Amino acid sequence: MNFLLIASLVIELLLPAWVHGQAADWQEVVWREPQVRYLLADITLGGDVEMYRKYAVEERDPDSREAIRLWDAGVRVVNLKDFERKWIKNEFGKDGRVMRIVLRGSNRTIAGNEVMLTFDMRYEQHSMRIVLAKLSLGMPTTAFEHLKADPAVGEALRGWTDGARATNAEWFELLDGKDSRQLVYRGMRTPADGAQVRLNSDMAYPETNVRYFLADMYLGGSRDFYMRVAHAAHEMGCLEAVARHDAGVTVTNLQDLERKRIDGKVVITRKGTIQRIVGADVKLSTD
Repeated sequence: MNFLLIASLVIELLLPAWVHGQAADWQEVVWREPQVRYLLADITLGGDVEMYRKYAVEERDPDSREAIRLWDAGVRVVNLKDFERKWIKNEFGKDGRVMRIVLRGSNRTIAGNEVMLTFDMRYEQHSMRIVLAKLSLGMPTTAFEHLKADPAVGEALRGWTDGARATNAEWFELLDGKDSRQLVYRGMRTPADGAQVRLNSDMAYPETNVRYFLADMYLGGSRDFYMRVAHAAHEMGCLEAVARHDAGVTVTNLQDLERKRIDGKVVITRKGTIQRIVGADVKLSTD
């Protein structure tokens, strides 16, 4: 859960301890690419790299871990002149303001996808996504070992090891070929466009958190609390959960869950047990 885009002190004051471990599986999810790019812009513009390093190690935050990996490898922001790091007014922030990376000359907080990295020029996204789609459809990593010197293949294999998966693999299928299995659109022989392969790292928030937060709200947690966190800490998972709540998305298996205090922390468990749920356990009306 990425509650660290302003200052850690502000965040600690804002969030009760139970929030940091709400979804039992949040630390296991793949990094969120937009958040990683935002963190790298923050670090490059004067943010505290050691704070992110601490979160990467001590909190096992996947976004901080990936940002630090890239930073230590020498990855930098290409279009840095387009952004600036500044305090902007925000009713939910300490003293009515928050630190943000904004479009230079404005108060608009940037989306991480606006950040271009030197890393982007090292391999082709198209090819990398094709490999990840093939792996998601069952091809073994050994099928690509002889190609791992190719930057796109090497990055796909690294991403696969770290949890990157195609979320729309059902759009595609594999055709047997002479030398390799071609990725095509399901039910057709048209070669797949790698740009249409969606990855779980593409989202600015982990779905597991959003589902957990929704369950918490419907079981008595404060919707306004999540709204405050969303705006004060630039937490996209909270923002998405509030948006779905306000749009009328409901939890369809709420009767199987309960909200209780265990070891001093409020958590969502399976009814009648002390087993904390993971976000994937929460079923939504939109499923």
